[in-house]
Amino acid sequence: MITQPQTDTPTVSDQEQWVERDGVRMPVSEALELADRIFRGGQYQASLGETFSDQRSFEEGTAGYSDYKAGFEAPYNQADWSVELTGDHKDLEAFAHAGSTSDYFRIWGGVDDWHDCPNDRYYFNTLYFEGLRDEEVIWQLTYELLGIFNSTTEFFSLDAWKQSVRTIRYRDSPISLRPKANVLRPIGRPPRMSHRKWRKHLADASLVSPRLVLVILATEKEDIYMMLKYFSGTGSWSTYYKIMETMETLARQKGFSVPVAKTAKSRFTNNANNFDVVGYDARHGLMPKGKDNTVEQMTLEEGHAFITGFCKSYLNLAYPEFFNFR
Repeated sequence: MITQPQTDTPTVSDQEQWVERDGVRMPVSEALELADRIFRGGQYQASLGETFSDQRSFEEGTAGYSDYKAGFEAPYNQADWSVELTGDHKDLEAFAHAGSTSDYFRIWGGVDDWHDCPNDRYYFNTLYFEGLRDEEVIWQLTYELLGIFNSTTEFFSLDAWKQSVRTIRYRDSPISLRPKANVLRPIGRPPRMSHRKWRKHLADASLVSPRLVLVILATEKEDIYMMLKYFSGTGSWSTYYKIMETMETLARQKGFSVPVAKTAKSRFTNNANNFDVVGYDARHGLMPKGKDNTVEQMTLEEGHAFITGFCKSYLNLAYPEFFNFR
């Protein structure tokens, strides 16, 4: 039996799988992994707001320097960011499996790819992340969009289980937590988005749920933004009365009035105003005792149904091209 002599000289096949990088010989796979890691290091430094001249890790002219500089100067992509959510995973499951969604609020997850089985981990990102590298801006956009999404949950279901942020990652790296800023205005339409593209996003969202349509419109329509902001907290009589006043004012500004049954509105306002009926949640405080209140009391659940029905009527009239609530 003839034994092939041992040699340290790589074969042609071996040479095709190895490269030299900055004077170090390594497998191609290792070189690619190293280049990607250095590239992401450059992106991370840029996200901190530092200047490129602050880096001292690589000498100019080396592959490491080129990769780091390329990462520092490269735009970030929407797909590179992921916001992991924690909350009602059943609600997110419905959106993730809907088959169509909008990049305004793209939801995915519910699958453990490693074990090939379902799980309850869900994520979202948004087209507002496209090209961004500032972690502060990413956090504030997340707070705003998730807040709007949670408001739509409350709008359609009293005391619904809301979502919160577990972590935000750029690729596989978590970014540091930032406190929520006090934002009082809509985000606005993404720059360079055409009206045709905007309508396409709304059409895609309408195939899934009116909640996603509300999310998109709330980013630039101040009346919808204001309405949903009132639904961001726990339901209460005082909040519901403010919503009614706000929507009536907005309707007058647009030249119409919201149709509502007089008896239903009277019952609603009687409850919302009356300390003796709803206690400290009433719009008014303790008043001198007057005539007995003969109006039938309304539960908070009924109050929620009344005010959301009132808002739906407003939306039907203000945005008939998007809503047709019954």
